[in-house]
Amino acid sequence: MNKSVYFILLFVAFFVSCSPDSGSGKNSADSAMDQTQRDQHDDAGKKKLIIAELKQMQQAFADKDVSRIEKYFSFPLADTTLSLYEINEDFDLARKANDGHISKELFVKNFNDIYDYFQMGGFSDLFKAVDLSELKGKQELASEHHIKDEGCYTFYRISIEGDTVNLQYGTNSDQTYREAHPDEEEVCGESAFNWVFRLEGNKLRFVREMTAG
Repeated sequence: MNKSVYFILLFVAFFVSCSPDSGSGKNSADSAMDQTQRDQHDDAGKKKLIIAELKQMQQAFADKDVSRIEKYFSFPLADTTLSLYEINEDFDLARKANDGHISKELFVKNFNDIYDYFQMGGFSDLFKAVDLSELKGKQELASEHHIKDEGCYTFYRISIEGDTVNLQYGTNSDQTYREAHPDEEEVCGESAFNWVFRLEGNKLRFVREMTAG
C-alpha cells in the first residue's frame, strides 16, 4: 500500500474514533448547563410563590385574622417548636394534658394571649418596614428604626434560603443612646423573635420559633 494512502486512512480512522468522545464531552457540558438553567428556573418559581405567600401573610396579620393565620401552622403543634412557657391557666393545663401538643382548637381559642405573648404585632411592623417586592432580586431585606433619645431601637429582617424563610423582629440597645448615657447600666429590654417557615407545595408552613431576651 502506498505510504501516503496509508497515512490518510490512519488519520481518518483516528478522527472517527475521537469524534464520539468530543460529542460526549459537548453533550455533558450541555446537560450541565441545562440542569443549571432548570435549577435557576425552579428557584425563581419558589421565590415567586414565597413572595406571594408573604403578601398573603402580611394581610392576615394586618387584619389579625386568626382564621387565616392558623393556616400557616400544621396541627397539632409540638410545644418544642415554640418558645412557650405560661400563656394562661386553661391553655397550660390543656397543653400539659395533651403531652405538650397544641391543637388547632386550643390555638384559636387562646390566640389573643398567644399573640400578645409572642408580640406578634411585630409581624405587621416587619411587613411595613420592608418592601416585599424587593425580594425578587434579593435574598434578604433588613430595616432598623431608631428614635432620638430612646434607649431601644427596633429591627426587622426577612431572609430566604431555598424553600426556607426566616422572619425576625425585635429590639436592641441603641449605641448612640448608650454612649450618651454611660451611667445607665441597661438602656433597653432587648428581645428577638425568629420565625421559620418552609414552602410546602405552594403554601408556607410554620417550622419553628425561637425567642431570645
